[in-house]
Amino acid sequence: MDRIKEIEQILQETLKTGTVGILSFEGKLCPITVISVTQEYIRVSQTKFSKELFSGMQVALELCSNRGCLVLQTEIMEVSDSAEEGILLAIPENLSNIFLRQFWRIPINLPAEIKPHAHPRKIKAIIRNISAGGMLIVIEEALDVGDSVEVFFSLKHSVTGKERKFRLLGSVTHVSFIGKVNQVSLKFVGMEPEDEEQINEFVIKTLRESCPKLKV
Repeated sequence: MDRIKEIEQILQETLKTGTVGILSFEGKLCPITVISVTQEYIRVSQTKFSKELFSGMQVALELCSNRGCLVLQTEIMEVSDSAEEGILLAIPENLSNIFLRQFWRIPINLPAEIKPHAHPRKIKAIIRNISAGGMLIVIEEALDVGDSVEVFFSLKHSVTGKERKFRLLGSVTHVSFIGKVNQVSLKFVGMEPEDEEQINEFVIKTLRESCPKLKV
């Protein structure tokens, strides 16, 4: 099955009333429920961050599929004061604005260290969100797209609760400057299957605890 047909099929499966997903913007990930769907619009429930949203704002809607996380890069058309009306989103006209992410991600506030290639020392960072495929970090130092880095951090094992230390390789895929810090997207490279599995288990466990209605 080619990419377009696969996305169209997953859209039919997920774009319906009652589907639970995540609305993401500016590093925030907010659980939502689809209220209604038309050919042009999706209406979703409000979030605790609704007051920060506005018409014309670019956001991403992430919906659960048995083949991964379907991500729609879209625009807010209206934010209603009524909880029943919720948030109105445009359905992307171009399928290039819809893609399938293999792994779910979660917001997190976790200390880490990174060591850019050929850099003499480690740099302190804060992880803002993480998945088994990569992470978003905040650092004061500048990095460039394409830079290779080592990432050092710890997560609690999803079963034993013991902390597990990770040392992973990452590639910088996006950089933005916000305030006095750099927001950097990293894609993990050459991961061991065990590392990928443990991070994904941590993410899934956290999602199920924070949003029980989300079927992951």
